[in-house]
This record gives sequence, structure tokens and C-alpha cells, in this order.
Amino acid sequence: MFTGIDGIDWASMSHAYGAADDVPALLRGLASPDAEERESALDGMYGAVHHQGDVYDCTVACVPFLFELVATDGLPGRGEVVELLCGIHGDGRDPETMDFWSDDEEEYAAWAALLARAESKVRAGAGMLLGLLARADASSDPDAGLRRALPKALVRLHDDPEAVLAALRGRLAVEDDPAALRAVVAALGELAVRRARSAAALAAVDVLTTLVAPGGSGPGAGNAAGAGVPLAALVQLARCAPDRLPGTTAAVASEVMRRAREEDAGPDGTAWPATPETPTLLGHLRRLRASHRRTARAPWATELLTRLHEALDDRVAERFALLEDQLRSPDWGQRREAIDTAGQFLTGWRGPHEESVRLLGEQLREADPRIVRWAGAELAWLYAIGGPAADALADRVTAGPAFAPQHPWAETSYGSALRALAAQGDGRAVPGLVEVLRAGKVPEELEAWIGRMDPAAVRRLTPVLEARLTRSAAAGRLRGAGNLLRAAAAAGSARATGVAVGILRAPGDALRPVRPDALRALARLGAEAGEAIPVLRELTGSGPAHERVLAAAALWSAGGPDESAAVLRAVSGVLTGEQRGTRRYQALELTGRMGPEAAALLPELRRLVAAPEECGGWSAGSLAVALWRAGGDVAESLPVLAWAWGEHYDNRPAVAGAWAEMGAAAAPAVPLLRREIAAVRRHNNTGGTGRMRYHCADDELLLARARTALEACGA
Repeated sequence: MFTGIDGIDWASMSHAYGAADDVPALLRGLASPDAEERESALDGMYGAVHHQGDVYDCTVACVPFLFELVATDGLPGRGEVVELLCGIHGDGRDPETMDFWSDDEEEYAAWAALLARAESKVRAGAGMLLGLLARADASSDPDAGLRRALPKALVRLHDDPEAVLAALRGRLAVEDDPAALRAVVAALGELAVRRARSAAALAAVDVLTTLVAPGGSGPGAGNAAGAGVPLAALVQLARCAPDRLPGTTAAVASEVMRRAREEDAGPDGTAWPATPETPTLLGHLRRLRASHRRTARAPWATELLTRLHEALDDRVAERFALLEDQLRSPDWGQRREAIDTAGQFLTGWRGPHEESVRLLGEQLREADPRIVRWAGAELAWLYAIGGPAADALADRVTAGPAFAPQHPWAETSYGSALRALAAQGDGRAVPGLVEVLRAGKVPEELEAWIGRMDPAAVRRLTPVLEARLTRSAAAGRLRGAGNLLRAAAAAGSARATGVAVGILRAPGDALRPVRPDALRALARLGAEAGEAIPVLRELTGSGPAHERVLAAAALWSAGGPDESAAVLRAVSGVLTGEQRGTRRYQALELTGRMGPEAAALLPELRRLVAAPEECGGWSAGSLAVALWRAGGDVAESLPVLAWAWGEHYDNRPAVAGAWAEMGAAAAPAVPLLRREIAAVRRHNNTGGTGRMRYHCADDELLLARARTALEACGA
């Protein structure tokens, strides 16, 4: 092993941190019998020789020696070396889409050639990897880590899909390591995806189909169920052949999850392994992953179920069934993952959500504060559909906090539940909010929460808001009181007007950060802010440019049509000027609120309609609605509303509202509305994964308005 390594001029090569003369030591470290030394060497390879996916001349020179390591029987850690080789190969990377540090064409050409050499050199060794996987008896190579890494590598690296398929099927028949079995199943799915419509792909799908049913007669049937192979096969069928998924998909997955949690096993279905303690990035990431996985009895099953959710995509019936089963799981770790899945799924997809939301609420009855905190955080996103969880949230909030809710109250399990209950506008959150507002941090969303509460609940909250606002003003602490001021205005506090006017009249720049909040508070107060009209007139005409539209909105709310002239001048200045983005959006929103009183702005609105490059994207909806409400011309507005509908998904709730206002005259929009109602994805679901959350309240508003419009059209 390593024949000729010392004859290479490593010092003349480079890696991410300079000369590559340390590479031989790293390669030899990969062959060490000591686990800590191997991990340190592997960390060095990723950190320097293959830094952030880059390839250097020394990286290419390493490839033959890495293959020697993989081919050496009995050498530990060979699976990790196979993964390193796959990274060096790049798996179809395109140099033209990658960032390169220089504009020099010759340097770029040399770099692209280096990437091609690395890919070619790794692929050349794929035949040896095929031989390793094809060994008929697992006992001839007891390295389970290698057998887990080889299937995916072969699908990526080997040019003969038929040979790879044969090796994978052979491995299914003899493999006894649960994780290696699941790796073979994953490779079959990847083969079917990459070689779509080939004979090998069709055959791979057939194999996956036989593996779905526990106790089936396909390859690996004898040990497949216990290893979670049916669930792994479902994941791959959902990716490559969703039409072949059985009607029992949810039942099969639930059975695998049940069996998995009954086994007191480690992360791969085996005993928990001893791991080295190295001060490396790889070691740190490995320990983080191990810590996370230890929360579930069989974390591999939970991870597979998460992948199945992602692969099922818009098959919401199966996904709701899976989610509900997982939320009922007696295993803490499985429910932890279900809570995270619920947030991403319920905010992004439509369907019969009531039972899932109720079960998510039941997590609030757990003794473990972490489960309560996580579930509450997701329910705060789901406030628009959170009714089935309201009683569970209220019970948790009524039980009270473990300690007085001071500044970081929202970070506690109690605070998480309180936020979620308040987000629904539930009056049972008021006592908790009263205590928080005595000394704790004022929530940014408090204004919106108050807007969803009934008047009786708001009246109970108003005194503490006014008291705190008075204390802040007296102590000169208004600079950071924007959330408090807007919340007080939402509650209709008489004190809010005087404080807002004081902020706007304050000399210098000390209160500049809170001036927009003061203007929004006055707009929220409406006619109750009559005493602010003089200062608002002044700001609308000669205030800072970035405040004029906000001042105009507040003036319109306070003075109504009597102040139309001043408001129209401010709005017209924005619509005809060079301002774009947020300022123009605000002007269009105000125009829509003014309705027929804004008819004088129709020429500016029509000019913007004729120049969509000036007002496209998410501003198009506000433009279309403003045109409709200012002019009231159905024939003129319908095509503009339809354009805005397709211009950006964020426009759809407002556009649907305009069609609902039109009544039967909106009949030409019926096909668009029907398609929207029939969609299983929420309109603002952009396909994000992981921690992505969507504003399902906007989508629920869209659905309600769309149904109103369809009903008015008799559709």
C-alpha cells in the first residue's frame, strides 16, 4: 500500500492552506488502526485537500492511494474513504455554474480541466468498487461501513447500470446489516431516478415494489421488515415511481415505525457504537448528529419517515395519515420529529388538518418542557387553523409559568404556549399577557394579536398597555417602544395618540427609529387620532420623503375625505416619481383604501399598468386592486387583476378579495379561482424544505375570498 507515494513531489503541489507536503501523512493517517488518528486525518483531507468541495492538483494525485485504501481488506474506515472519493468526483458538477476565484481565462480553463481529471480518475476505479459490493458472502468483508457506502457510490460512479443493478440485487439476498440493506434500497431508487426509462431503471422499480410489503417474496424478504426496508422502499418509490405506491402506504410506514420503536437499538439498528473524541470539525458534527439521533429509539426510521414525507410531496392524504400516526407515537424522539414535520407540512399544504392540529396541541400536555416549547412554536405559525389546539394551549397557559415571566419569557415552554394562544386572538391569553406586559419584553406581534381578539378581551388588556406606555414616556424610553405603541393603538388607547404626536414633534434624531411606528399607530387609531391631524398634514407635505406616505395613510385614517387633497398630493408624488419598492407599494395600498376618493390618481395608475417593469412582482396586486377600487370599472380591471394574479403568488389574496367585491361580474376569473381552490399546495408554498415555514393565514384568507367570489358567480 502507498507504493510510490514518496516519489511524488507533493511540495510542488498545493491545497487550501498552501504546500501539499503534509498530504502523505494524511493518507497514512487514514490507514491507521487508531480511530482518533483516522478521524483527524479524514478531517484534514476535507479541510485542506478537498476544502469545501474544491479540487487541487494534490487532490487528483491522492485518488489512486484512496482506492488502495478501499481495496485493502480488513482496513477500518473504508466507507468514509469511499464517501471522500464520491466528493472528489463531484457527481456531475458543472464548472460554469461554480464560483471561480479569478477572471483569467487560462486559469479558469486549467481549473476546469482539473475538475474533469478528478472526475475521470475516480470513475476509472469504479470497477473495483463493483467487485467489492458483488462479493456473495458478507462474511468475506465484515466492514459494514464499507458495505453501507458502496451502493450509492456505484450508482454515481459506474457507467454500466445493468451491472450495478445485478450487484445491488445480489447484495439484497445476502446482506445482514440493517443500515447496509437500507443503503442498497436507496441506491435502487437513485438508479431508477438517474437512469429513468432504461431497462435497469424499470427493473429497479420492480425490485422496490416487491420490498414494500413486509414478509414479501422479493430479495431480502427474510430480514427486510426488521431492517425497515419496506419504509426505505416506499421512500424510493415515491421518488422514482409514485404511481407504483401501494394504497397501504401509510399503513406500511406506520407498521415499520411501530416495530422500530419497540426495538431498543442504536442509530443503525445495532448497539450504540463507541465513538472517538477528536477535536475536529468532523468529530463535532458527528457528535451533534449522534446527540440528536439518541432522542429517538430508532432514529433511522424517523429519518426515513421524514424523507418519505418529502418524497410524497403533494400526496396529502398519505402525509396526513403518516403525521397523525407519528404524533400519537409513544416514543419521545419520533414525536419530536413529527412536530417539526407538522410545521413545514401544515403551513405549506392544504387538506383535512383538524386532527393533525389537535394532536399537535396534545403535545402541550407533555411534562417535558422541550416538547411543549417546540409544539407551541409551530402552533404560533398555524394560528389561522389552530382552533383544534386552542384548549390544550389554554390549559397549559392557565397552569402558569414555572417562574415570573421576565424579559426572556418567550423562550420558555410557557411563553411558547402563550404566544401560540395569543396568536389565535384567544381571550384566555389575556391574563398571561397582562403579567408579561408588566415587565417582560413586548412581543413584536402583539398588535396583530390584539387585532384578532374580541372587544371584551381587548378592554382587559388596554389598562396595562396604557400604564406601561405612560411609564415609558415619563422615563424617556420611547426609542424602543414601537411594539408597545402600535399595540396600544390597536387596543384603541387614548393615550397612544398623545405619545405618537410627541414622538413626531420631538426635536433632533433621538426618536427617529420609532417615528414609523408612531405613524402606523396613528393610522390604526383612525378618527380617534384627530388631534394628530395638524402634524400629519405637515409631514404629508414637507416631511422626510420616506415618511410622507405613512403620514398620508395616518392622515386619511384620522381625517377621511376632508383631507383628500393633501393625501392625494403625497400619493401622486410617489406614483409619478422614481420611488420603487416598499414606498410605491405603500402608496398603492393607500390608494386602494381610499377607493373612489382616489379617482384623481387613475391616470397615474393606468400609466403604471402600461409599464409593468415599473410596478411588477409583488406590487402588481396592490396596483390592480387600487385601479379597481379607484375606478370601479370591471372591464378595465379584470385583465389587470388577472395579470397581477400570475405576476406573484403574494398578490393572490388581495386579487381574490377584489373579485369577491365584484360579485357576479368576476365570472371570467372563475377558472383561475377553481384551479386555486383545487390545489393541494398553499399558494405561497415555494418548495422550501427543512425549517421552511409559510404564512398559512394568508392562504386561508385567499381560500375564503376565492370561495366568496365563486359563490357570487354561481360557480
